[in-house]
Amino acid sequence: MPRYSARQEFIHELNKTRNKAKKQLVLSWLRILLAPEWPTIGTMLGSNCRLTALMLEWLFSQHLRVEAMLHRALSSRYFILRRPQMPREEFNLMELMTMREIDFKQAVRTSHRGFHHIYSLIKQSPEFTNNSYCGQLDVCQQLALTLERLGSNGNGASLGRFARTYQVSRGSIVMASRRVIKVLCDLGPQYIFWPNEEQRGEISRHLAHEGFPGCVGFLDGTTIPLFQRPGVDGEVFYDRKKRYSLNVQVACDHRKMITAILSGWPGSCGDSTMYKRMGLFEWPQDFFGWGQYILTDSAYPLGLHCIPCYKGSAANHNLNQSFNYYIAQSRVRIEHCLGVWKGRWGSLQNLRLACNKASDMIHINNWIYVCAVLHNILLEDGDNWHEEHGNENVFERQGVDRLEGNVPRAHRAHIQDHCLRFHGQI
Repeated sequence: MPRYSARQEFIHELNKTRNKAKKQLVLSWLRILLAPEWPTIGTMLGSNCRLTALMLEWLFSQHLRVEAMLHRALSSRYFILRRPQMPREEFNLMELMTMREIDFKQAVRTSHRGFHHIYSLIKQSPEFTNNSYCGQLDVCQQLALTLERLGSNGNGASLGRFARTYQVSRGSIVMASRRVIKVLCDLGPQYIFWPNEEQRGEISRHLAHEGFPGCVGFLDGTTIPLFQRPGVDGEVFYDRKKRYSLNVQVACDHRKMITAILSGWPGSCGDSTMYKRMGLFEWPQDFFGWGQYILTDSAYPLGLHCIPCYKGSAANHNLNQSFNYYIAQSRVRIEHCLGVWKGRWGSLQNLRLACNKASDMIHINNWIYVCAVLHNILLEDGDNWHEEHGNENVFERQGVDRLEGNVPRAHRAHIQDHCLRFHGQI
């Protein structure tokens, strides 16, 4: 339900009081004078009755009093005098930068080296310069605030906690986060991209040692829980885990680098539905060479470029069980990738952002995308994250109703035959 401020409630009550009082007074005037019809201002002003004159004078005095109160309420931004805030010290950046490595990494989710690397990428952006008399926080400070917000969830992600800890106003925290997120979004295509032909060949050669020549990556879905029901069509965001969430599709390579991401769909959507909205499914000729494919779990549709595990009764066959086992061994990388991604950037475990209009959804998608960009930046820089908090389950997926054609089946059978021969199963 919408929440109203004390000022809004006061104005609403004044309007009700004004209308109610006017009606009651006029009805009282009718009862006193036994007037046969509703009086007008002219008849009231033209009356010679002393009682009527007193009633009229009292009516207008009350009306003017309420109107004066209403005018004052409407012309004042704050209904109650605000207490002055406690004196704030300057943002102590030196205290942050001199923390122990373990404390620093817990605060901003990266090492000192990783922090300086990200800072060097964004510090020259014109987004951090303006012509205002009130200058921005230092870029280093804005980055530190943003990284900690991205890595926090629950009550620890509240703006009040950040304001008290870092002695910065709530508005400054929001604006700093939006600036840093915008700059990192602009850098995104440099760090999240589908591998080119040469890179796909390298991935394929690496995975050939695991029995999957032609494999160029792994795909899986995860949900991003929302802390409250979205304001528009909230029921469609209610997922099978009985919470409001977004479904995000993530692809990675053998190094656990994110190569593709799609977000913004409700949590009630299945993985196969979202996969069919990705360019990997709609325009495979732009992403795959001849004989190249990605490995997925059983929730995805079988195709020439998508090889899922066997499901249902087919998974009970001995050879199919072995094939599923080897697929799981290789595609555990995407599970680790999602675990590290959501473990480092804890806000993805319970996103405390309102979702009531289109601009809110854009901001949420940018938030998720920036977490993926930072994942790749830090992984490329050698800044590993060892706390893998992901709760992904390889086998806990929704079923897919799809007719599998003969060609995709034959293709999977060929890959299965090669994989099992490679591992000496047949």
